Amino acid sequence: MSFSKTALAGLGLLGCLAACSGADKTPPLYSWQDYPTQQYLYLKGQTDPQAQITVLEKDVQKAQSKGLALPPGFHAHLGMLYATTGRTDLAQQEFSQEKTLFPESATYMDFLLKNLGKKSEPSS
Repeated sequence: MSFSKTALAGLGLLGCLAACSGADKTPPLYSWQDYPTQQYLYLKGQTDPQAQITVLEKDVQKAQSKGLALPPGFHAHLGMLYATTGRTDLAQQEFSQEKTLFPESATYMDFLLKNLGKKSEPSS
């Protein structure tokens, strides 16, 4: 029995695809869960801060129970929600956590920490 070059190439491709989609899939780097959806809803003004906090706190628990890391921006977003609801102590913890986990965010987190609890002045 002889195979044409095209048939052999097709079998090779199928073997590659089967190997790539095998059971040894790489686990996700981050536990995204509801974070992107919640962020989108917040930016559109379609949810309130406390409702978001409740959802994101559950996401933290789920990620911790599975030993997964939370994505960049998660702690910063949660911190800003805490700040919005007047819980500056929790906001500070979240901003510091974001800064620790993602050092590239340090400048922005330092800015938020410095201004935490200050009232914004109305623009003229």
